[in-house]
Amino acid sequence: MQICKAAWVIGSLWACAALGATGGCRSSETKDPGGGGLLQDVDSIVFVQRAARNGMGNVFAYTDYKPGARLVKLSPPSADGNLTNLTSAPLFAGADIMAWDLSFDAKTIVFSARLKNEGTYQLFLIGIDGSNPRQITDGPYHYVYPLFVPGQKVMFMTSKVVEVGQPQFSDEYERATTSQVGTISMDGTAEVLGPRNVSHRVSPSLLEDGSVVYTEWRHLGRINDGHLRLMNPDMTGMREAFGGEGSGPTNSYLKARFVTSYVSTAGKKTSRLVTVATSREDTLQAGKLLLVDLNDDEKSSKYTDLTKLVPGGKESSQPGIGRYYDAEPIGNPADLKFLVSWADGPVQTEVLAQANTNANFGIYVFDAKTGRRFPVWDDATYWDVGARPVKPRTEPPPAQSPVDVAEKSFVVGALNVYESSLHNLAPGSIVKVRLLEGFSSEEGFPNMFGLTEFDGQSRYGEVDVQADGSFAAKVPANVPLHSQLIDKFALSLFSEDIWISGRPGEQRFCGGCHESRAKTTVIAPGTIEAVQRGAVDLDVPRAERASMDFSYEKIRGVPWDLALQPIFDAKCVSCHDGDAAKPGNNTYTIVDKTLGTMQTITFDLRGQKLPIVVGERSAGTEFSASYISVAGLGMELGENVVEVLGEYKEFMTPGSAKDSLLVKKLNPPQRFPEANPQVRAFPGPSHPADVGGQDLTPDEYYRLILNIDMGGQFFFRENKRGDY
Repeated sequence: MQICKAAWVIGSLWACAALGATGGCRSSETKDPGGGGLLQDVDSIVFVQRAARNGMGNVFAYTDYKPGARLVKLSPPSADGNLTNLTSAPLFAGADIMAWDLSFDAKTIVFSARLKNEGTYQLFLIGIDGSNPRQITDGPYHYVYPLFVPGQKVMFMTSKVVEVGQPQFSDEYERATTSQVGTISMDGTAEVLGPRNVSHRVSPSLLEDGSVVYTEWRHLGRINDGHLRLMNPDMTGMREAFGGEGSGPTNSYLKARFVTSYVSTAGKKTSRLVTVATSREDTLQAGKLLLVDLNDDEKSSKYTDLTKLVPGGKESSQPGIGRYYDAEPIGNPADLKFLVSWADGPVQTEVLAQANTNANFGIYVFDAKTGRRFPVWDDATYWDVGARPVKPRTEPPPAQSPVDVAEKSFVVGALNVYESSLHNLAPGSIVKVRLLEGFSSEEGFPNMFGLTEFDGQSRYGEVDVQADGSFAAKVPANVPLHSQLIDKFALSLFSEDIWISGRPGEQRFCGGCHESRAKTTVIAPGTIEAVQRGAVDLDVPRAERASMDFSYEKIRGVPWDLALQPIFDAKCVSCHDGDAAKPGNNTYTIVDKTLGTMQTITFDLRGQKLPIVVGERSAGTEFSASYISVAGLGMELGENVVEVLGEYKEFMTPGSAKDSLLVKKLNPPQRFPEANPQVRAFPGPSHPADVGGQDLTPDEYYRLILNIDMGGQFFFRENKRGDY
């Protein structure tokens, strides 16, 4: 084992070579009396030593097992301190440890480990001296990212599903089983699972006020990032915190840790955090460090880049710059000193794989005011990560939201849908709120639902907007949903670009649809029309959330081959049959220079399968000619280098029917409050009536609009397993 030990002269360079150490030593690092401020008030630190690896490229990955990890305590916290293996018990031989937390009294550690010959990560408790190891979870599901929360409980993320008998979601890209939040008592009893997200939730951390900050994979169409969110320790009140409104410099933010509290300009007590900012993939979950002021809401949150030279994307980091894996504040918050894990040089999976080497993360004190790092411990045979001081801390009050324990549904609503920081819609233009359920390929679909970047969706239903702009609805608890504001043509005018979910009995009323979160939402009894009328009940069992009746009253999903192809067959294919000589059948050729293939596509609304031979995700024969003609091949092309020749048109804007060329050409009539073919959504004629064809019925228009507004996918729940 090669360990960098202390051989310091104040102000001199570290003589690593004289100690015979290789790889992990940085000869440019300098020693500061007291280890950069760490030794002033800390007797010891605890951190994880993990076997070095090239995996963990995705910031949401947590199951990259490699044996040989251990949880260690360094006393005193310096390079010549005494290192104690806290997981020396035979139970942990060959284990991997992925995360840990310290109890409020600093006497107990909870950590997530996968034991040798076991297939899942589970939660374990030990004393701060390594005594009395005990396992508090078991079974075929992963339990990761443990966190002590008020009330003698441990919060965690798990692949276990809250809906008994149903599979857990699979994320949009890697199709890895996603993680949801849960809590458990320290004796391993009273496990409670919280509401789900379509994609992952990871890295929870406790704030001074008792709330929990965590990272959520926000994936909805083209939105694809990891932003910081807040929730109460009882898993209620999930809400935005930072990064989701373009307020940050990178794609994803994770491993946030509380630094200090302060009072915002609006007089609100809020939190300052340190977080790792990086690309969602290929960076070993490492990147630059940001100091984030949450301020009054997500839109007003601000950040300070503490490591400006460190890249925030996938680009290669340079020698002497490297990347940071995590950071823990130490000492006086005003001093901006952090206990960090840092690796030098390129810290990207692809670069490291090409060089057949690994990143080497060591423990440092980082002085953000000077930009200097002071080495504490660096064993070149391990990743030294997750270091924290062993210090008692005050247990915060158990923040929570009011919950009606007798209620099994989740109630969602808004006081005034016109109140928003993102849109400015004319009063009266919004007729209904459409509520949509999210799910993924866990229900038996191919890896992709279609050629767009959306997950699976299903319509719960639509709720009238009251005269005062309010609405309220009951939906299934623990299931992700998002909302759309629709007009009298059934077109979505605004689509909320995040999934929300709530616990049974939880009621979440926003001031508006993405209104200013700095405002206080108060529901005065008897003043909100939607509350007076009562929430519209859209909560039905999962088995009833699929329908082969595609009428407006009963439609759920809109499978392309079952719900839309009959419309094309009856009213469109006489002209749009793939014959390039006929008007309206544009032709283009895609030349894939990466694969050395090419494909010519002519607009064709027939239902025969059309093989795709270009693009990095060449989809074989899954999709019909009509779907490929309307949806295009944008997502399938991926990152391949292609050239498009000819008359290429985008007939569909996934997630927005009102912006889609096909819908504008068809020009749907008014749907609400009653159908009126004399009033059309756009100026000009409607197709195919303008060329002597038969107009679509109101329900046929609605099917097409709904499909596109839900992401323009081919497969829905109504496509049974084995149909493709």
